[in-house]
Amino acid sequence: MPQRGDQWTRTATRIFRAIWRNPNISRIDLADTLGLDKSTVTKQVACLIDNGLIIEKEEGEASSRGGRRPIYLAVNREYGRFIGIELQLGFYEAVVVDLAGNILATVRGDTHVTRENFAETASGVVSALQGQCCGDSLLLGVGVGTAGLVDSKKGRIKYSVPLGIEKPLDFVKAMSGKLQVPSFIENDANCCAWGELAFNRDEELRDFLFALVECRGDKTSLLKYGGIGVGFGVVLGGKVHTGAHGYTGEFRSAFCEGPGDLQFSLSRDELVQLRRDKALLGRTVDELARNMAMLINTMDFQHVYIGGDIESLDIDLPAILMHRLEENWMYPSPKDVEIRYSSLGDKAVAFGAAGMVFERLMAERSMPGLAGRISSDTVRRVS
Repeated sequence: MPQRGDQWTRTATRIFRAIWRNPNISRIDLADTLGLDKSTVTKQVACLIDNGLIIEKEEGEASSRGGRRPIYLAVNREYGRFIGIELQLGFYEAVVVDLAGNILATVRGDTHVTRENFAETASGVVSALQGQCCGDSLLLGVGVGTAGLVDSKKGRIKYSVPLGIEKPLDFVKAMSGKLQVPSFIENDANCCAWGELAFNRDEELRDFLFALVECRGDKTSLLKYGGIGVGFGVVLGGKVHTGAHGYTGEFRSAFCEGPGDLQFSLSRDELVQLRRDKALLGRTVDELARNMAMLINTMDFQHVYIGGDIESLDIDLPAILMHRLEENWMYPSPKDVEIRYSSLGDKAVAFGAAGMVFERLMAERSMPGLAGRISSDTVRRVS
């Protein structure tokens, strides 16, 4: 049997996910749910328990026919922690998340991010969180979400208008000397998609769109891009889709004329008035809805999530979007799509960055190995 530190199998990954999604499930129910042989489940569960990822809980009720009472299984929340950070122009938002997907601590602060201090700022936020969470659990990884073109596979920021990054920044390389655990970086809208994908218990999401709509009021954001930024996170077949060059989700309205640095057809002077002029806000949101309607109908998404501070403004984007969807739909059958604001609120990017770490370590089937591969005197702990 694999010992702690060995890579776990694809079957173990399926079993762990099923336990994560269904707390207090028995071995028998696991076998039925996943269509696996009971002996296979028994062996893999023993391996996961040995690695510390899951625990046995109180016994359940015996069946009406008698027999042994089932023993429930649950994720070991104390096994480890993830840190997710949203790092943007002027501020950061960070969360500590346990293995069960619970937010244990949050911190928000002001910061001035540049290309030169980006990695240093991220590592400083991690340090600030060290004393915010109880327990002696392993820090399993750190995820950072930010605006711009991000090559998440190589861990680089290629270009960012809001942050003024005009040449590639190798984030993972810069972080390698600062942390002893894996670190990842992703576009902020993609992070939101990762969050919904990783921490959704209700159903297995397959095809959905996450629209991150931010309306900033600081002077720099207003001058650079009119203060409103939109990005999409696209999930196809249960995976975040980044495209051939990592640019999937970048948005510029089809109604814009010619090249430019604004995402909407409105002028910069009009965009900076959005928070004070409801008519201009309505025009901008309707333009966004018309662009999204074509995309949603073309891709046949089953869910659309909307996040960012657009939710705090006095306008109903889901209703406007549904109206434009129905107008854009050619067929008599009603459009079957769920549109709602994200439940993650203003922590969507940070929480999603933590979810990205969770999903990537799961995909690599390497979470148990972290404890074995990192020596006890170098592991950073959240305590």
